[in-house]
Amino acid sequence: MATQRVEITAGGNADWSTPVRVDESMLQGSYQGIFMARFAFADGRAHYLKMRIVGVDEMDNDGEVPSGFGALEFQDADGDVLRGRTDWYRSDGADRGTWSFASGTGKWKGTNGKLEMLLTYLADDLTMKLPPRGPVRFIGFIEGAGDIDVPGLSQ
Repeated sequence: MATQRVEITAGGNADWSTPVRVDESMLQGSYQGIFMARFAFADGRAHYLKMRIVGVDEMDNDGEVPSGFGALEFQDADGDVLRGRTDWYRSDGADRGTWSFASGTGKWKGTNGKLEMLLTYLADDLTMKLPPRGPVRFIGFIEGAGDIDVPGLSQ
């Protein structure tokens, strides 16, 4: 498969750990999320993958997340794995991320490329106090698009 456009949509949940205060205005906390993702390629093919993400977010005293990062791991029904990284940032009032792919097994071996993603989420407990004082579960939806090369999907 030559480099082509892919649209990714994913939904699931992520849990923030109890954060650690870095200074009077910033905290850091680890998170882990489990999602189901759909990769829709420009040639009409779609692949559904389990997605696991583990990382660290910075948050301010209002619960806003100006930045964060994480490791991405996807697995398809055949057991083939795609790995990547996300770098989260806040822009124009929205939570965004850049996903980079550079590792995989089976059909995902040799995959590379970057996508711009948008994250929309709500806390499971809408009465949550900010900043969080304990573990918090978020329900989220991630969507975005970009160009990637997946040599293992060539026919």
